[in-house]
Amino acid sequence: MATPTEMQTQLRSLSIPRDQRPAAASTAKRGSMWSGFALALLVVAAGWAGLRFVNPEMREKLGAVVGAAAEAAPVRIMEVTAGREPQSQPLLTATGKIVSDHRVSVSTKVSGQIVALLFEQGDRVETGQTLARVEDVLYRARRDETAARLERTAASLEFQKINFERVSKLMASESAPDIEFADAKRALAEAEAQLQADRATLEFAQKALNDCEVVSPITGVVLTRNVEVGDFVAAEGGRGAIANAQFATVADMTKLRVEVDVSEMDIVRITRDMPAVIIPDAYKEREYRGYVMWLDPGANYSKATVQVKVRIENPDDFLRVEGSAQVAFFKEMPKPESKPDAATSIWIPASACRIDATNQNGVVYRAIDGRLQKSAVALGRRQGEQIEVLSGLSVGQSIAVEGVEKLADGQPIKP
Repeated sequence: MATPTEMQTQLRSLSIPRDQRPAAASTAKRGSMWSGFALALLVVAAGWAGLRFVNPEMREKLGAVVGAAAEAAPVRIMEVTAGREPQSQPLLTATGKIVSDHRVSVSTKVSGQIVALLFEQGDRVETGQTLARVEDVLYRARRDETAARLERTAASLEFQKINFERVSKLMASESAPDIEFADAKRALAEAEAQLQADRATLEFAQKALNDCEVVSPITGVVLTRNVEVGDFVAAEGGRGAIANAQFATVADMTKLRVEVDVSEMDIVRITRDMPAVIIPDAYKEREYRGYVMWLDPGANYSKATVQVKVRIENPDDFLRVEGSAQVAFFKEMPKPESKPDAATSIWIPASACRIDATNQNGVVYRAIDGRLQKSAVALGRRQGEQIEVLSGLSVGQSIAVEGVEKLADGQPIKP
């Protein structure tokens, strides 16, 4: 059996010398590999750094080569069409109520039973047009009685005038006492006063008789009718009579406005005379032009709103008083729609064009045979997110809509 010293000697003989160990060679190989990788990174970084100093055309060509070699990216394409100038966007939109400037309640001025109605709800009436008749038998009799009394007073006055002239002559010849002259003078004055009183009474009776015909005070449209033939109405109202004796409500349809409540946070955006477009809820296909005519100097604390009144410039029979309407406030009044002009009315999304610093020229990418082709265009007006193309594009061509900053000339289009 080997001794411990001999065993240690045998184990040392089995060890590999340090200079012959494979670990050293492996370490050197790994170090060489990492050095090569670092060198490659430096080359790539230098290449990209150098690419920054290449002129834009060369860089675009390099991008096209890379794009052609890589897989085609998806691009959204649209067809160019001729159309109307896009409408400017409203600053604020609110809902309000259509109101007439002149809205009156037609009421009776005399009491009595209605014997005729000459109007219906929705009728257009003129100023002074007879709408209804109240029974006038008593009023006519009172007028006739007053007229007869007036004739009697007039005859008495003529007698007193003659008597006064007679007494005056006697008084001049000293054939009549002073008391007789004073009495004749007093009787003449009383007859003249009575004549004036009877004339006033006759005018009152005639007015009451005329008021048995209820007429329209304004020209407009009948909104409501509150009575029927046979109803009893009283000028003063009261039990058994229609309250306030209202026959109907008439509104002038030539002076209409919309009253809207605008939030206190948004009222700063509204100014007097600001143009607006009104669209009634009853006829959403119709538009009416208007302007801000009044801003309430106060506010509604509970609702945190301020009332704004908008004048409707071109009202017609389609508008409904007390109806709802949408009001759009604009910085400038939108132009009325017109037929598109194929020569000049080409509008595309602003996102489809790379605009230069002058805002007068730009670049679009047309889709031709499955690839993008760079095209220069001349630009015109801009409305919101739409821009007008004056030249460089034709109706029927297709262009890329989005991401034009990342597109390159000749880039394939992924179907």
